[in-house]
Amino acid sequence: MSFDIIKKLITFRGLFFFIETENIYIHKIIQLLNEKKIDYKVVIKSKKKKFDSKRKNFFYLNKIEFFLLFLLNRDSKKILFVSQPIYAIYYLFLNKFTLIANDCHYGLPNTTFVKLFLEKFVIRNLSSIIHRDLRLWKIYKKYLISKKNLLIPDYLNSTDQTIEKTNKVQTSQNIYAAVLGWIDENEVKVTDTVIKLLKLGVRVHFYIPDICFKEIKNFSTYIKKYYGDQIEFKKFETHSKMISEISKFHIGICPHSKKNSKINSLYRENCSSSRIIDYIDAELTVLVSKKAFFQRFILNAHNANFFNIFDLDEIQSKEELIAVLKTNKREIFVKKKIFKKNYLSSSFEKFMN
Repeated sequence: MSFDIIKKLITFRGLFFFIETENIYIHKIIQLLNEKKIDYKVVIKSKKKKFDSKRKNFFYLNKIEFFLLFLLNRDSKKILFVSQPIYAIYYLFLNKFTLIANDCHYGLPNTTFVKLFLEKFVIRNLSSIIHRDLRLWKIYKKYLISKKNLLIPDYLNSTDQTIEKTNKVQTSQNIYAAVLGWIDENEVKVTDTVIKLLKLGVRVHFYIPDICFKEIKNFSTYIKKYYGDQIEFKKFETHSKMISEISKFHIGICPHSKKNSKINSLYRENCSSSRIIDYIDAELTVLVSKKAFFQRFILNAHNANFFNIFDLDEIQSKEELIAVLKTNKREIFVKKKIFKKNYLSSSFEKFMN
């Protein structure tokens, strides 16, 4: 990257995003700024330098450049996006920032004392934080209550013109279900739900990260052997194409909790998931656990169609499942302002001023 560009970034005075891990949620945050036409720059830590001609305010820097820019730019308002709070610890000593964390360590299995100590240290020393869901607020409320907090949940992106919704397959022909996002064979399981649906004759398509295939090796081998003609593992291309494809489906599958889960109940109850919004966007009936409080709140706030995962035990035939899908049909609309884009963009603008 040229010296002139680096110099302009160092002296930039607007809103500055520093992104360690890029995902769909951070782009929704940025879309809120576009609504208000706020001046901003985005720096993404990357091993490969590149320039996106379509997004001229996006810059990809290596690790050293990323840290130096964060340190040397003293005049901008900074938002740091990391996967979990402990990865923000270095930045506490470099500059002031607002934190956005996609996840946290508290409540996860096999989390060490050191990680929990460092996570708490970061939370206690922040001045402001933007929440994706209620996890950090519920867990660290006694530290966060004196700081600036803003909840910006995942929201429907109704202005995305690249999404072309397709008509749903008639249930008289086939029933289709989708599995989106991270799954494994330990804590984030869909095993029982998928097998129950396959036994009822449902066709299941998986849109999962490549790394997941190592995590579901036994499960994928089993369903390929016994239900090979009913399943399909789809290669992820773009988010909009995926929504377009699953909009013709009927069911969206969320992970179910183990009876003796190693994940803390506070974490499970207050965790969000981008898959929930994607299922709502595609107008699917969502199978979700009763223990997923915040996810059920999201579904209710959109008047979405959903029912308890374990209610599948009561359904004995494909015809019964079709009847449940038909009687469970509601028109989706946003009932809560916390999920409305205009409200979120105004709240975000006030928060950063």
